[in-house]
Amino acid sequence: MIGKAFHVIGPDCVLGRRDGRLVVHRDGVLRASAPLTMVGEVVTTGRVTVTPHAMHSMLAHDIPLILLSRTGRPLGRLEPPTAGHIAARLRQLDRHRDPAARLDLARAVIPAKIANQATLLRRRAKRSGDPATVWAAVTRLAEFEQAASAATDLAQLIGIEGAAAGAYFRAIRVMTPAEYGFAARDRSRRDVTNALINYCSALLRETVHGAILAAGLDPYLSFLHTPSRGRPTLAFDLMEEWRPALLESTVLAMLGLRTVTDADFDGTHLTPGATSALISRYQARLAMPAREWPAPADQPTYHQLVRRQALRLRGWLLDEQAQYRPFRWR
Repeated sequence: MIGKAFHVIGPDCVLGRRDGRLVVHRDGVLRASAPLTMVGEVVTTGRVTVTPHAMHSMLAHDIPLILLSRTGRPLGRLEPPTAGHIAARLRQLDRHRDPAARLDLARAVIPAKIANQATLLRRRAKRSGDPATVWAAVTRLAEFEQAASAATDLAQLIGIEGAAAGAYFRAIRVMTPAEYGFAARDRSRRDVTNALINYCSALLRETVHGAILAAGLDPYLSFLHTPSRGRPTLAFDLMEEWRPALLESTVLAMLGLRTVTDADFDGTHLTPGATSALISRYQARLAMPAREWPAPADQPTYHQLVRRQALRLRGWLLDEQAQYRPFRWR
């Protein structure tokens, strides 16, 4: 069983341990607790104090501690000492150095990402303010998917991916309630929709990062993104195919239900209440039965399927004859 993420949102929270449980206090009052045996990872947001007793207990139970800023920027990660899959990491380095292997993986991931973007738009077209614009974007995405599958170099693929993202987010704009004023996807843009996407992207990144580590792979040695100091770029690679199903779908659901308002964003940070609501919605999404094509024989949750996806990548690394099978949403 995969343990659940235990989130602690600052400020002024203290994370400690008592009687086999992680406990969170604020101003001396107990705010939350969870048994160590049920926790898969601990994620802190903002200024949270973590006691040495809690840290030692997490390490003893193989529970990573992830520290995020208030905007979701990664500050650091405390991992238990584990022996990675050495053979897989050596093959990961070999295949990273092989342009043909990198292109092979990219030609699987990017068309799947574009297809998943089209799936999200098809599902939400009727509920948008301009269905014709959304369906036109679906048609364009189908063209981009075909072009990506036929691309002959990585630079060409990245260009196609960027063009597809432009068409996709223009359609997202007409599906977003007008009062949120969402104009375009921009990581530095100061509006509540982009703030939600940015923070949910951080949540997805840590979910994928954990799956990569569980599979014994190096999260800093990637294929689509250029490796960079301190950036888990392999997580960015594997996030691509999951964004529509786990990230944008979560944010659109919150906006559609008016779970947040412009008052929940001060121009820099989401309020703790909005952050908490987003985390709850994202965790509920992870716990849902996954819709994949072709359908798995069992009924894994999205969280379980993300873990399997990292294992699929490891299988591709270890077997030169294997084809990487990306996640395709249905």
